[in-house]
Amino acid sequence: MSVCYNNLWKLLIDKGMKRTDLILFAGISTNTLAKMGKNESVSIESLEKICTALDCGIEDIIEINHRYSNESKSKSNGVVYTPKKMAEYLAKSMTVYSELSDDKTVSILDPAIGDGELVMALLSNLRLKGITARVIGFDIDSDATDKTKKRITDSFPDANIEIKNDDFLESALKLIEDGKKFDFIIANPPYIRTQILGPSRSKKLSEILDLRGRIDVYYAFLVISARMLAPKGVAGFITSNKFMTVLAGKSVREYLLENICLKNITDFGDTKIFDASVLPCTIIYTNGKTDPDSVLFKSIYEAPKTESANSIQDLFDCIDNTGTFRIPNGRYYEVKAGSLKASADGSPWAMNSTQLDNWLFEVEQITKMRFKDIGKVRVGIKTTADSVFISDQWQDESMELLKPLITHRNSGQIVSNDQMLWKVLYPHSTSGGRRICVDLDKYPKSKEYLSRHRVQLESREYLKKANRRWYEIWVPQNPDSWTNRKIVFRDISEKPQFWLDETGAVVNGDCYWIDIDKETPEDVIYLALAVANSSFIERYYDAVFNNKIYSGKRRYMSQYVEQFPVPDPSLPLSKKAISIVRSILTSSGGDTGCLKKELDIVIDCIFNQSKKSSGNLS
Repeated sequence: MSVCYNNLWKLLIDKGMKRTDLILFAGISTNTLAKMGKNESVSIESLEKICTALDCGIEDIIEINHRYSNESKSKSNGVVYTPKKMAEYLAKSMTVYSELSDDKTVSILDPAIGDGELVMALLSNLRLKGITARVIGFDIDSDATDKTKKRITDSFPDANIEIKNDDFLESALKLIEDGKKFDFIIANPPYIRTQILGPSRSKKLSEILDLRGRIDVYYAFLVISARMLAPKGVAGFITSNKFMTVLAGKSVREYLLENICLKNITDFGDTKIFDASVLPCTIIYTNGKTDPDSVLFKSIYEAPKTESANSIQDLFDCIDNTGTFRIPNGRYYEVKAGSLKASADGSPWAMNSTQLDNWLFEVEQITKMRFKDIGKVRVGIKTTADSVFISDQWQDESMELLKPLITHRNSGQIVSNDQMLWKVLYPHSTSGGRRICVDLDKYPKSKEYLSRHRVQLESREYLKKANRRWYEIWVPQNPDSWTNRKIVFRDISEKPQFWLDETGAVVNGDCYWIDIDKETPEDVIYLALAVANSSFIERYYDAVFNNKIYSGKRRYMSQYVEQFPVPDPSLPLSKKAISIVRSILTSSGGDTGCLKKELDIVIDCIFNQSKKSSGNLS
């Protein structure tokens, strides 16, 4: 296996950064940077630091390449070859929902056939039923197609195998026009985000498929395949689980609910079955319309150690059961099962269970408002030239446009940590209530500095296309907002880290912030801080949004945080929580660990015993 960081180097160029800027900006070591320069493996922690600093996913900075073999391996163009046991699980599950007679010759489509593992698993299951098959596969890797055809033919000489060295998405419309239908469609499509696809192809796909917003390529595979499924056909996919929860997946969620009949979803979460940064899931559907209550929804996520866990050899040994299981490497995983919780409005999908529904109902009863009622949730600035605009070691601290900058390095709960703020050269202001770019002639030191970097800054072609000045920050946000009280929080973290800022500092793009409305009472702000940093909100997040990434980390994006609940501040327990937050804020750097533990218990009592106590526990 080899790794390649070409995506990262291209991303740095787009942002106007040098490789060495990662040492300061992402907090990685020179040794780590040297290894990456040689395309050597580095720790997942280092990759997470870079992703946090650059506001991107791991798939945006690294490619993993394997030699062609029967094992799991990466393809180029965002595709990851399928592990054998995962292929067997999907194929076996698909045949459960098949209504085809055993004496029929069936047609199979794999639009991203790769090494053929999925097709071979499906053929194995069909052979047990005496069913023969015609297989059509697509793959853009010309070196692999001949090997794949030979591999399948050697094991299944009775099967009719045709593998086209073509891009399926380019050929699909012609197949649909010709009325081509398939009894089985099975695929592990590539995970390529629209910014890697390019704007023209992304726009074309969106228009053809009637999907809104930013799409991943596998969205297109899901939608197109639904149009090519025979009346009694079955489709099975391995995809990233992101589409079930993120805002960008709303249109594909709506499409699937309305146009196909979902049968089975298995969310493999952070099991790391793949050598890839995505968290995978399997989806099985037939023709018809989805009844969420009839969809079997299973999930497997890493869990804390527990003495009652059953020992197993492999995760697939427990897939048909529920409970906590221990595998030989010492890790514990919890398997849950329920039905699909989904609605026609495109809300995030989650698992439906009576116990969970009762708990969320209880939370809803005590909820007085949402975080979106406190203020607008915004992302920090995006300079697209961080090496020019941002630093912690400015040679001339007297430059007129320098402003303090909050980054993820300052994160804390309730209050920030004691790390010094970096600074950003911020060439924006307001006039008549509108954001403007400042006149550099009025700021000679800043002008001289920026002029030294003019070539780099002018290379940002998108600024020119937007009729913006060469020295502007790409996303500067509203300059007047920085002086307001704000709640700042990290985009990616295992534990929630929300803190109050009243310094007037600018917020960097590796953090979000709540631009608190001026009319929001102080008590409500303090209560929101208490909720946001609680273990309760972790459980609420997992129940409602369930968008974890590797190492148990969560993504605290606008669309999630704005839905966080806030109880009635007049409740006795709410008042107690507000008082504790006030004590933490005024502690002058003392140890607040005990106060935070007490606060966590109070918030838990408010939301988890509301029916009995109405917030009146002492």
